[in-house]
Parts: sequence; C-alpha cells; structure tokens
Amino acid sequence: MEYKQFLNLLSQKKQTVFVIAAVFLILASILTFSQPLRYGATSTLLVVQNYGPSTDAYAVSRANQFLSNLLAQVVYSDSFFEKVLASGYGVNQNIFSADANKRKKQWREMVYTRAVADTGMIVLKTYHQNKKTADLINQAVAYTLMTKNGQYHGLGDSVKVKIIDNSTLSNLPVKPNVALNLLLGLLGGLVASLYLIYFFPGLSLGFRRKKSQAPAEKIVYSEPEARPEFNWPRVEIEQTEPALAYNGAEEEVPPIQDEEKIEPAGGERDDFDPYFSGNINNLFFR
Repeated sequence: MEYKQFLNLLSQKKQTVFVIAAVFLILASILTFSQPLRYGATSTLLVVQNYGPSTDAYAVSRANQFLSNLLAQVVYSDSFFEKVLASGYGVNQNIFSADANKRKKQWREMVYTRAVADTGMIVLKTYHQNKKTADLINQAVAYTLMTKNGQYHGLGDSVKVKIIDNSTLSNLPVKPNVALNLLLGLLGGLVASLYLIYFFPGLSLGFRRKKSQAPAEKIVYSEPEARPEFNWPRVEIEQTEPALAYNGAEEEVPPIQDEEKIEPAGGERDDFDPYFSGNINNLFFR
C-alpha cells in the first residue's frame, strides 16, 4: 500500500482509530488504578574512602564506583533488611508478609537504589502508601548504610557513607506513574490502530449502528401493452374556391364590336377624353 493511499484510508477510518485508542487507554487506566497509589521519599548518599595524597585519582574513582554498586545491591539482601528493622527507627514489621519470598518481593518493590557511575553516589528511593512510613523507611536504610557498611566490604573504617541529600517526600503519589502509564496506553492504541488498518483495510469499528435496509424489491421488466389504434373519421372537405370580396365589383363587359363606336355621354369629345376608346384596333383607323 502506498503512502498516499494509506493516508486516505486513515482519513476514512478516523472513528476506528479513535475506538482502538480509547480501548487501550481504558485498559491502561484499569491497570494503573487497580494498584495502590504510593508516595515516594528520595535521598542521596556518597561513598568516601580515606587515601593518601599520592594515591592515583583514577584508582580511587574506580574503587568508589565498585563500593557504590556493591552497597546499592546489598540493600536488597535479607541480612540488610533485618538490620533496618533493628535500626531503632521503629519500622513496623507487620507491614511485611510472614512468607520469606513475599517479604523479599515487598522489600524490592518498597526500596530502590541506583549507583551513579564514576561518582560514588547512591540514589535511595522508598515507596509506601503512607507518607510518614515512606520517609521513615528511607531514613532507616540510610542510617544502616552509614553504620553497617563495613560488614559488606573488607576495607574496614577506611570507607564511609555520608548523606549529602536528606530525605524529601513527594506531594502526590509517584507509583504507579499515572501520567506515564496513560500516555503509553494512548500511544500503544495509536500504534495498534495503524497496524490493524494497514494489514486489515476492511476493518471498521464505530458506535453508530447501521440502519437496517429493507431488501430491495426485484424489478420485473415487462413489455409495454400495445396501444389501441384509433381510426379517426376524416371529414371530407369540399375544395371549393372561396368567394372573393371584390367579385361583386367586377362585372362582365360584353365584347365591343370592331365597327361599333362608343360616343361619350356628353355628345362631343372633350380634350381630356382619352385619345381612343374601344378596341385597340380603332387606333389604326384614326
């Protein structure tokens, strides 16, 4: 399918695209709001080592990166979890399951750590439905890292962990990320609609019902009936010559004899009388 044809098809399938995108958006909303909304607390820690002035800086940065990655992973261990509960911050143990596997899963969902490359810094985030609990767990984990880190590396007191950013709480729930999930659901719906329209051009979805149409009546063509012939009687018109209006003015004049002379009524001929009268043959006798 060519690009222009696909664009024309999309313009005709706008309602189908809207329906598919709406379905994906609804599914993303259901999956998002079916989970408990949790607040977040964030703090930043720095791993520091005591080295002499002649120590190579590159070696120190590599060692700090190793220690920060190590301590970031140690946080998820069972031994570290027990130390957090015994840290004295009053973390309620009842919020965790008695099953070891479920408790480990809950702890991983509640605590997040990330080592920043080549810096020796550790970003610590904790999540809970209660703001105070999230902040309390964050402080307990940071305190345990500062006081118990020597048990997870062999460098003794030469390694120290310091807090450079104290715990800060979010004003709104941050997990799950509602805006991100809805945006991903909308984008997924658009991509799915384009895929379906491209591979299934005949697909059409909408809310309007098609009007039921009565079956078309079969048209039977028949020859037209022959019209009756009408024999109109012809009126025979006598072809007579019409009488002219001036027939009465013309009267037949008896022929004039050659030797007959017509005298004027007054007796003698006047000068204004015609030169001759009667037949044209009289002209020759005068």
